[in-house]
Formats: sequence, C-alpha cells, structure tokens
Amino acid sequence: MNLLDNNSVWQAHNLPDGLSINNGIISGTPLYRGSFSVPVTVTNSLGSDSKNINIRVKHRNDCYIRKNGEIIETLTPDELLASIQDGSAEEKYNCYDTQLLITIVNPINKISIDDVPLNFCDFRNVTLQNGSTRKGLILQFANPLWRGLAIFDSNGFNRWKYSNLRFWLNSSGKDWFAKAYNSDALTFRRGAYSDISVNGFLSYLPKGLFELLQPVKIITQAFFDDDNEDSSIQDPDFLDGWDCDITYDKVFIPALSEMNILLDGNPDYPEDYIEGRPWAFYSSLFNGLDWTSLTVNTPVDARNIFSDLEGNSCALLTRSALVSGKTNITTLQKNNDYLELTAMDTYNSLLSPAPAFVLC
Repeated sequence: MNLLDNNSVWQAHNLPDGLSINNGIISGTPLYRGSFSVPVTVTNSLGSDSKNINIRVKHRNDCYIRKNGEIIETLTPDELLASIQDGSAEEKYNCYDTQLLITIVNPINKISIDDVPLNFCDFRNVTLQNGSTRKGLILQFANPLWRGLAIFDSNGFNRWKYSNLRFWLNSSGKDWFAKAYNSDALTFRRGAYSDISVNGFLSYLPKGLFELLQPVKIITQAFFDDDNEDSSIQDPDFLDGWDCDITYDKVFIPALSEMNILLDGNPDYPEDYIEGRPWAFYSSLFNGLDWTSLTVNTPVDARNIFSDLEGNSCALLTRSALVSGKTNITTLQKNNDYLELTAMDTYNSLLSPAPAFVLC
C-alpha cells in the first residue's frame, strides 16, 4: 500500500516567499535569500506525520558567514568587501572562529563543491601594486583540495617568485606552466598536473569573488645558490639586510612567520618577521608558541588545515624557503597532537597548498 498516495494532503509552514508545495513537491522562485526552517506535514487516511526541512536561498554570487560552526549571515562578496572597508566586518567577526563558505569547482574532476570553508585570518593593511595602502581581510582555504596539483620548485629551486605554484594560483586559464629557464643550470621537472589538463586556480573561484581580487605586496626571503646562479633569473632585492623577492599576487600561500612559526634566528630558516607578521588566526591557533615549544610535543589545536575535505592528512606548503638545499622547501604538518616543521621533497604526495588572498 502506498502511504503517500494521491489522497495525501501536504502542508508546509514558513516557506520562503515565492515557493509553494503541491503533492509533496516544493517549487517556485524564491523572492528573498536566507535560511528557513520549514515544518512539513503530510496527512492521509492512515494518519499524519511531520518533519522539519531546512531550505537555504542564495543569489548566484552569495556566500555564507559561519561563526562557531553556525551559519549566521548570507551576503555577496561585494557586501563583505564594503563591510571590510567601512570597518564593520572587523567589529563583527573574529579571526579564530569565523569562516567564509563559498562554492568552488574542483580543478581535478571539474565538479562543483558547495560550502568550501575559508578561515578569516587577519584584518590588516596591505599594499597594492600602485603603492597605495588599504585595510583588507586575509582569507585562507581550510581543508586543502589540491594535493600534488602544482609543485613549488618546478624549475629546480625554491624561490616563490619563479615557482609554478605561484603561476598556477594567479592564472585563470592555461599556459601557466613555466618551462625551465636554463636546462643546464636548473633541473626541468613537471608536476603530476599541468596546464595541459588543468586551468589556473582563479578559474575555479566564484565569478563574483574572482572579480574583486587584486594583487597585493608579498615579501619572500630568497635563498638561492650563488655558485649556480642562472643569469636569466633576476637577483633578489636587498631588504633589511636580507635577500628578498617582492611580488604582487592575487593568491599566495602563507610564510612561516605569518603562520606564527618563529625560528629565533635559526640559520637554516628565514629571519623572523621579514616575510610578514603573524596572522591573528595563527596566533590564536598556536597560542603564541615559538618553534622551540612546538618541538616538545606541545598539543596544538590544528583544526582542519592539515587535512583535505575527505579527511586525508597533508603537509602544508609554506612560502618560506630553506637556506640549505635550493630544491627543498619548508612545510608544516600535524603529527598526532603536535606540529612538525620540516624540509620536504616537493614531490611528496602529502604536500598541499592552502591558498590565501586578500579582500581589500
């Protein structure tokens, strides 16, 4: 016997304006966005039953603000940007419990993924390419999706400025892969994915968000082998007594200092703060601990930034290079309840970028 036969009567309360229910089918065009809890009751000769369903209505470019795990607001990227510029966003949102949820396209299988979280990392002034300074919000992807997608040292050395990861993150089409500058001086290597099969990262972001991104100033210490220097590669700038590359990027990955990992003058790693001050998110995440404390198995709330959306663990790439070994880069990974900082071969399958950008 069909319990939900044609004689069943369906009722729904609190449906969004513009929607209606008929024979168990909700249809129509909603007039307003928002989240709605809708009690639905069906009655027939055998009795009745009720259940609550949740309906979320969004515009094409809408995204959600999640705070302490609960969605509290629906807005467009333009509205979020306006609240950053007038200061109201910094008053409302914390950089330790707030995320932006967006829909992206997975670069590998080209399938849309809803509610991909980006952590609110910091509100701070950033420098634009024209030299002006503006207050911005740093957002970084939690749950990396791109393990092994675009390797860091495709040209055989570890300068962020010349890495294919940087080229991929800041491209919206094909032809982002840079060939070796000088095959005699630098080893030519290609990653598991390339411009042949994968477009640049920007093409997978929501259009409304992509259109707002603009390059901001990024400082990266540039350790490289003077003895084997390729004349086709530009020398780094001399900044505060250190060799540094200055780039302007729409999308980047954090440096160790921005992740609140301070090396206290360890000669194998970058000088503290040259690449940027710690972001508020990482300051709260790591409780202000320096690397000396982290090496003694200090428990750290690593949240989800060390696992992908499927729960697989991964090591986060950082922008910071390692002084010794021009093809090694510095990574951060979670090992049980503590963190490990290490120099890893960039072809390790666990490696993953967690891209960041600034709305300003």
